[in-house]
Amino acid sequence: MTCRRLCAWCALTLFISMPTAAISSELSDPESAIRRMVRANAEKDLPTLSRLMAHDTDIISYAVAGRKYIGWTELENGMREEFINSQKLEIPIHELTVWTKGDLAWYAMELDYIRYVAEGSHLKRTVLPMRETGVLERRNGTWQLLSWHESFRSAQSGGPLVSPSAPSGPAQ
Repeated sequence: MTCRRLCAWCALTLFISMPTAAISSELSDPESAIRRMVRANAEKDLPTLSRLMAHDTDIISYAVAGRKYIGWTELENGMREEFINSQKLEIPIHELTVWTKGDLAWYAMELDYIRYVAEGSHLKRTVLPMRETGVLERRNGTWQLLSWHESFRSAQSGGPLVSPSAPSGPAQ
């Protein structure tokens, strides 16, 4: 093989291996893994989400609207449905705090889940202000999400979370 061919082969090999190396370095700390998961979600990148999330059958996670996922298969099905139903997703992170102890990490995050769905010939934009907490574990040197829970940051248009109390008589 000539030097020119060898160099082209080396360049091609380096080019092909770069995404794996980039993903590997992104997963070397839990904050990078979390940020990569959020980006993969916004990009509707199910293969990357699959690599970043544990596939244990007994893991339980909670999402808004009362959704509960047990194991990877249920979550994967829910994600596929969301990716099909939304034309575009944007998920800016406003706040992220991560704590670690050994091979475990946990986080608290505030983000906006911005969803665009087709409504006739227009796209309807919906912003869901979210809070999320979760737990990660380092497995074979890579941080993977085990479980998470999300909720709204603010009350939605359904009214107050607490009913106003009935008027009472004079204080005693």
